[in-house]
Amino acid sequence: MIKKSVPHFFTSLNLLSGCFSIYFAYIFQFETALVFLITGVFFDVWDGLFARILGVESELGVQLDSMADMVTCGVVPGIILAQLFVMAGNRPFEIPIGWPLNTVVEYIPWVFIGFLIPVGAAFRLARFNIDGSKKNHFIGLPTPAMALFFGALPLLIKQPDFIFLKPIVISNPGLILLTLIFVVLMNTNFDLFSFKSFKTGTVDIVLRIILILAAPTFIFFFGLGGISLAVLVYLFLNLIKNSLAKMGI
Repeated sequence: MIKKSVPHFFTSLNLLSGCFSIYFAYIFQFETALVFLITGVFFDVWDGLFARILGVESELGVQLDSMADMVTCGVVPGIILAQLFVMAGNRPFEIPIGWPLNTVVEYIPWVFIGFLIPVGAAFRLARFNIDGSKKNHFIGLPTPAMALFFGALPLLIKQPDFIFLKPIVISNPGLILLTLIFVVLMNTNFDLFSFKSFKTGTVDIVLRIILILAAPTFIFFFGLGGISLAVLVYLFLNLIKNSLAKMGI
């Protein structure tokens, strides 16, 4: 019984980390929100690993894992995007509501665009669950990579070297474009390499090594905001990988 509960324990920590991240993103403490997001992703890796090591993989674990991921890697980046729309200077609308509430509701319509990210993540996770095949690569951008990109984005544009991007990224057109791009990337048939197995060819191994070297370098020079750059490099390397595959290399 205890052995079966170990993966669920880590999944629960993933879910709690996501809830904490939502809270801190809601009050614009993006650094702390990112730390809890990273923590949640860390626990997400370990729950599946322990399930395989202990031989206690179950349908309950699969469903619980997806629900936790939906919060940590779906709702969290949606909240962060919504807050970025607020930071873009959008003014709230006021709608008076009569009986039975007799109140005035204030809301910013643009923030709802950010919630397309949780919708896209839900479809991505559902597709992953119903795909019974065990692959050594990803089909579509994994939700943790997407979540880490948006989680680190507010920190990246605070860096002196990237401050010029702030008026471009933190704007309605910029945020809408990023939202649509990442929703599509999560749900496209684009092949992306993973670290589940190293028995996938020389090209994949070389690209993994490049990413392993690039990610810590970005974080060293640009702090946690460098995670966004690492995700972009991951996408670029996979673009190279797919181009080489089409050429038969």
